Amino acid sequence: MAKTNTYDSDLDTDTGTSASERLSGLTDNASSQIDSSPLIALGAGLALGAVLGAVLPASDKERELLGPIGTKLTDASTGAFDRGRGMAKQKFDEMAGDKLREFMGASGTSSGSSNA
Repeated sequence: MAKTNTYDSDLDTDTGTSASERLSGLTDNASSQIDSSPLIALGAGLALGAVLGAVLPASDKERELLGPIGTKLTDASTGAFDRGRGMAKQKFDEMAGDKLREFMGASGTSSGSSNA
């Protein structure tokens, strides 16, 4: 029995290319895509990193090193959110008060003129 080459199974009989040649072609294609649009590649890399960071559990060392930073970020974002919410409520109250005064002034003027 003749020994067959272990890479024969990797050969695509339709095109005559091996898996390593196809992989090389894919990496060349990916490299040219990155060169032509680096911002899209950067965005894709950031998205992939975010997904992997969300999926993979944090190690004890990460918690030890990044825990205080996470606490500071959480506190800062909570404070900023509270200040923004307070400013939005104040602005809404001012606008609502102006509209209410405008409405009451308009209805008071019309009722005052009908009574006169």
